[in-house]
Amino acid sequence: MEKIGEVIHIFRENKGMSQAELSDGILSKAQLSKFERNLTQISADKLLALLERLHVTFAEFGNALAIQENQYEQSILEDITKAIVNNNGGQAALVEDRAEAHFKKHSGKYNRLILIMVKAMIADMNGESLSKADVSFLADYLFNVDGWTRFELLLFGNTLSVMPLVTVNQLARELASQTNEALEIHQNLQLNISLLYNVVLLNLTAKDLKMARLFLRVMKNSHIEDNMMAERFLTTLAEALCAYCEEPSPENKERVEKIVEIQKTLGSTSFFVAFKRQAEMFINETTP
Repeated sequence: MEKIGEVIHIFRENKGMSQAELSDGILSKAQLSKFERNLTQISADKLLALLERLHVTFAEFGNALAIQENQYEQSILEDITKAIVNNNGGQAALVEDRAEAHFKKHSGKYNRLILIMVKAMIADMNGESLSKADVSFLADYLFNVDGWTRFELLLFGNTLSVMPLVTVNQLARELASQTNEALEIHQNLQLNISLLYNVVLLNLTAKDLKMARLFLRVMKNSHIEDNMMAERFLTTLAEALCAYCEEPSPENKERVEKIVEIQKTLGSTSFFVAFKRQAEMFINETTP
């Protein structure tokens, strides 16, 4: 909620009101100026009085605040993803610096989580680990948040590769318990399946077939619709990888390769290359 002042500033500017006009009888002009720059906070009563004078409903204000936060989140995610894909350490460091500066200016839980997510993605790119303090803060948040939204799904998905596997599995169980609720939001179900696939892969790499099959069952029982081809592909590939891990026979290896070839048949060259490399790495790492 640290951007409240900025949103009030945007509404005031859009309404063509001066700070003196908006603040008159509610708080001093100096207080409003500091509030709009996020240097101080005001009481709920004064905030409601400002909204009333702006002729802005609380629902409209809440939507504007959410949009403001989503714009920052989207911008950071796009920039760090681009840097990671291009394996550009210098660019990634610049994104981390921006997230760090933003957190110092707006030191709320949300912005700390964004910063941790950026650090986790960079750590994964460099083959490093996330600090114990960051892992602890992140896990504590995900375990205690009241219902996972798209933000929590993205947060978990972009950090699970640098967290201890035992923590990943505990959080994945929490994720699995919410799969039925995710059915109500198509996009969230897509994220759920993608995350569960990665958790299956992590457990197979750690040679924990029992745990991998547990999360595979969750994927298969998620009532994936016929038109959700990407999610069906991931579930089928996860099942084939589990079979190969249990019995690394030439037949099971060929089954994995044939499933990956589907992407090439569909004309998805980039996905074919990505999954082909992933499957090859997995087979090389898990072969006895």
